[in-house]
Amino acid sequence: MKKLIAMTVILSAFAGAVYAQGLSFGGYFNSGLGVISIEDQDPTVRAFGVDSESNGYRFRFNGSYQNEERTAGFRFRLQSQRSVTGSVQDFYDDTYTFPIPLSIPFAYGFMNFFENKLNLNAGIVDDSAWQTADWWLNDDVGEGLGVLVKLNNIIDGLSLGFGGYTISQRGGGDNNQLARPINFTPALSDIKYVISGSYTMKDTFYIGGSFRTENTSGSQTSSQFMGDFRLLAVEGLTAIVAVSLDNLQNFENAGNIVISETFAFKVNDEFNVGLNAVQFFYNRPTDLDPGFLFNLWGSYAFGDVIPRIDLVYFIKGQSNTSQQYHRRGYAATANNNEISVFSVRPSVRINLDSRTHLEIGDVVHFNNNAGTNIMTNVFYVDFRWSF
Repeated sequence: MKKLIAMTVILSAFAGAVYAQGLSFGGYFNSGLGVISIEDQDPTVRAFGVDSESNGYRFRFNGSYQNEERTAGFRFRLQSQRSVTGSVQDFYDDTYTFPIPLSIPFAYGFMNFFENKLNLNAGIVDDSAWQTADWWLNDDVGEGLGVLVKLNNIIDGLSLGFGGYTISQRGGGDNNQLARPINFTPALSDIKYVISGSYTMKDTFYIGGSFRTENTSGSQTSSQFMGDFRLLAVEGLTAIVAVSLDNLQNFENAGNIVISETFAFKVNDEFNVGLNAVQFFYNRPTDLDPGFLFNLWGSYAFGDVIPRIDLVYFIKGQSNTSQQYHRRGYAATANNNEISVFSVRPSVRINLDSRTHLEIGDVVHFNNNAGTNIMTNVFYVDFRWSF
């Protein structure tokens, strides 16, 4: 951790020295502690970042550069966090020169042509232009090491993209590293190809999605479609419907369907309420019962102190209390057993300033697994700092 702090100081000093030359920098740190109690077991303490959904901690250092004409530049991210599995090997990986896991989730150059109507991105690409904005999926079909071509506003509001990637990044739980074993020379037919598009009618709606082909890029290898619809016409209302169709290469026997709805309403400057709902469907040779998750929440701000309450009921799903206790810390179960969970989470967020907050919360899970009821409780403190 001392080396991580030292690295942050050095990079921040470098940022200040070269900022005037067209470089800009920013970053993020999140960590916390939780006391986990499961029935009659002795309580355990876990280091966990609720905001980042990361075991231990998450640290990010972002940098970007563009020329005065804004026609070319470069973006990168350095990231350190513990793997989701939490093993010693994941934490002290001998492939790194630091005694902490350090990765480069993205590092790519970009060029803009024809008044930004054509963009070319090359390197370890991570572009969120077609990422869904819902609560549960909040993702796209992925990028990686390769090239992304984007067309912007050829027709007002229309955005198109085409990418080809030889290696994918792993997920956030694996520190967004490039997938191993690394193969820099796959066959042309094995590359991950991604086609994306979206259309926005100003102050009315947004619709977008992306599709990837089956590939051998090491991660995100199935054929998948992901997209969402957002209503923009009602002030104060968030209304999003997103969908994921996975394993399209064998959809009749192995298809996974996730539909996610996100609704929130800003009653006034202090009071917010919302409902997140998710449905899980499975195409299998044997019929499997679908899963249904409901998350009802509300918050009220007393200046910089914001109490909040979350209620969750998940049919055919369970909590991930033993590993993760963030707000999406649940897993669907693809079987026909009697499985469900009900959760209550009171919490309070304290904004120390516009970039720093502290969250104190307690989440109680009532898991029902085939008639066996297990109650778990996690009291936690979470800290987030952006710079």
